[in-house]
Amino acid sequence: MITIVCCLTFPSMRITLAALLEATSDYLYDSVKRENTFIPYWLKQVSND
Repeated sequence: MITIVCCLTFPSMRITLAALLEATSDYLYDSVKRENTFIPYWLKQVSND
C-alpha cells in the first residue's frame, strides 16, 4: 500500500496510469459498440449452438 501511494506521488506515474485507464476505457467502449461483451449476445450465441 505504501509503495502504491509513493508511486502515485510522482507526476509521471500518474500520467502513465491515466493513459492506461483511458486506453482501457476506449477498448471497453469499442467492444460494447460491437456488442461482443453483452450478456444477451453470448446467450444468443449459446442458444444458437
